[in-house]
Amino acid sequence: AEIKDFTEEYLVYDEQLGLDFLVHVTLPPEYDKSKTYPVLFMTDGVWRLNDHAALYKAMKQKEAANVILVSLAYSYNIKGTEDQFRDRLFIHEREKLLSFITDDLMPLLGENYSIDYADSTLFGHSMAGVFSHYACFKSDSYENQPFFRYIIGSPAMFNLYGIDTDYDAAAAESEYGYFDRHDSLDKKLFLCGGSQEDSDYSDAYHGHDSLLTGLNKMKDRLSVQKTDFTYKLYESHHYQYVSSMLLEFLKAEYP
Repeated sequence: AEIKDFTEEYLVYDEQLGLDFLVHVTLPPEYDKSKTYPVLFMTDGVWRLNDHAALYKAMKQKEAANVILVSLAYSYNIKGTEDQFRDRLFIHEREKLLSFITDDLMPLLGENYSIDYADSTLFGHSMAGVFSHYACFKSDSYENQPFFRYIIGSPAMFNLYGIDTDYDAAAAESEYGYFDRHDSLDKKLFLCGGSQEDSDYSDAYHGHDSLLTGLNKMKDRLSVQKTDFTYKLYESHHYQYVSSMLLEFLKAEYP
């Protein structure tokens, strides 16, 4: 109710994935078409739409600069909370999803809103954190560059291992060869997780790195590369920290 007058809803069909996506766009206070605004793009909109109101309030109270809030969910007939569906989208078909966001959705939004692509952010958590990691280090495959910042939240890298095969797990552990192709990363990263979340998925590791072990290994790898990144663990289990983290991120990165 607090943001209904400032939020637009779109249903966007992607032919490659054969899916209708539900996109919510919340414009900042006193939106001016003659100005450009960064986008804070949040995957898992089935949960993240709930964060729009608090983020909007922070902008209205001048605690953060104005940005355009975008959350990506699925049509109302898809239960977007189901891990089986999220696994398909963020793991198995992540290349198609990245192409859709990079080459279709963000340019489409740019036709309707004044977007500062050079300062925009892509956020993903858990399986979507695996996706945001992939999106960052595969970004050089695209002419379009709609994001400068990436939030990699609690990346569940153990999901890259299937029963009979894996989904490029070894490549993920080398950032998909990005630093073989480039001397440095021209993006800004925020890696984060919950300090208590390892036990949340102890039955899912199957001998592979736990969530926090995988996150720490990622931090260590990036530490030896020319990478602008911040790393933070919150006193939290897997997802409880996300809303407060997004608010903190908005205030810190868009002051």
